[in-house]
Amino acid sequence: MSLLSPDQVGVVLYPDRLLLARVGGRFRRHLKHKQIIPVGPAPAGTPLWQPVVDALASQVTAGALVGAGVTLVLSNRLVHYTLVPHTKALGAGEEELAFVRHCFSRIHGGQVDGWAIRLDPSGTRNTRIACGVEVALVQALTKVMAPIGRHYRSLRPHFMASFNRWRAQLLGRQAWFVVAEPGLLSIALLCEGQWHSVRTVKVGPDWEPELAGVLSREECLVGSHTQCDEVLLFAPDTVQPITLDAGKWRINRLLPTVLPGMAPGVDSPYSVAIGA
Repeated sequence: MSLLSPDQVGVVLYPDRLLLARVGGRFRRHLKHKQIIPVGPAPAGTPLWQPVVDALASQVTAGALVGAGVTLVLSNRLVHYTLVPHTKALGAGEEELAFVRHCFSRIHGGQVDGWAIRLDPSGTRNTRIACGVEVALVQALTKVMAPIGRHYRSLRPHFMASFNRWRAQLLGRQAWFVVAEPGLLSIALLCEGQWHSVRTVKVGPDWEPELAGVLSREECLVGSHTQCDEVLLFAPDTVQPITLDAGKWRINRLLPTVLPGMAPGVDSPYSVAIGA
C-alpha cells in the first residue's frame, strides 16, 4: 500500500448482506465511504455464503477495494467455535491441530473434516478458543481477493475480532461476553482471563427480550459454580437504545466505535468493519 494512500477497508460478510467501510487518515482516522449491499438467499444446492462471496467478487471487479489494505470479517453464522483445554503432553504443529480438530469433532462429527481450523495463539497455558470455517469458503475468498494481492491483509471471525477490540479490559474480569447479530447470539464466559464456555445460539429477530432467558440457560449448562451476573454486550446492528427486563443480569453495552464522518447510532453496524 502506498504511503500516500493510508486507507483501510473493512468488509463484513453476512449471509444476507455485504458491508463495506473505507477509512482514511494516518493520524486522524475518518470514514470516507460506507455501503451495505443486500444479497438474496443461496439457491438450492449452494452454500449459505455463496451469494455474499459473489457480491464481494463484484466489488473487487469494480475496483471498490483499490488503494487500501483490506480486512475481511466473517459473520458468526459462517464460523464455528469451541474451547480447547490446555494439555501439557500436547506437542505443537500437526499434533496440536489434530487435537483441536478432535475437540470440534466431538460436537460436530465428520463435517469437521471440511473445515479450516485456527487456534487463538494467546494464553498457551490456559484454555483457548478455536474457530472452524469451511475450507471451500476460505478458498473462494482467496480466489476472489487474488487481484488485490498483498493488500488483502487478513480474514477474521466476527466474534474474535470483537473480543480482541476489548481484550485489555476483558482479561482479568469475570463476565459474560455477548456478540449479537440479527438472529444469533455468540456467548462466552470469561473468568479472570480464562475461557469457561463459548456457544452460538439462534434467536428471533427481536432478540432483546430473549437475552435474559438465554443467559440463564447458559449459566445452567456451564454450572452453578460460575456465579457471574455481569454481561458485556456488543450489539452493533441495534440502532435504537436497548431496553431490557434483565432480571438479575447486569448488562453493560459495549459502545461501537464512531469516527468522524459517522452518525452515532445510524452508522453503528460499520463499527465491525472499521474495528477489524
